Amino acid sequence: MNHGFSDEEWDDFLTGRNAPVIRARIDAHLVGCTECWQLYQEQALTINCLAEAAAEAREQLAMSDEELQTRVSRLMASFPVLEPGLEDDLAEPAQIRSGLEFLNSLLNPVFGPKAAQRALGLAASGSAVGSLDRMTRETWAPFLERLAAIASVICGDVFAGLIREHGRLAPLPF
Repeated sequence: MNHGFSDEEWDDFLTGRNAPVIRARIDAHLVGCTECWQLYQEQALTINCLAEAAAEAREQLAMSDEELQTRVSRLMASFPVLEPGLEDDLAEPAQIRSGLEFLNSLLNPVFGPKAAQRALGLAASGSAVGSLDRMTRETWAPFLERLAAIASVICGDVFAGLIREHGRLAPLPF
């Protein structure tokens, strides 16, 4: 369809995102073009139905920060505190493994097992380490920050803060 405006302008018109000048031009066009008017009515109806369904889904799934904090706090209380590893060459890998297991167990109830594992892998691949199996103490902080950013997008800042706070590795003894 080419009636003097682009597909992008049409899409923005349908979602109410374009400039007033463009909106006025399309409004004027709709008055005289039956084809565009019918298309507009069909697409607007679909967009409204989708918007209503999305609002309903958000309402059903919405959780206040306080409720999320309470649920995660209960969950955190059931986890053991990360302890420093052994004082030998295996201390760091054991501590890293323990930290990853802890983060995985924290993410599982919220994300689900597959999504939790993918989030951990994505956080590792986007940080200096590149993958979970090459994690070190030096790469842990950037990895944890990236994981918190992922969690923030999905669950909000409260959950991301809990990951930052509780995901820190305990210091190794010297």
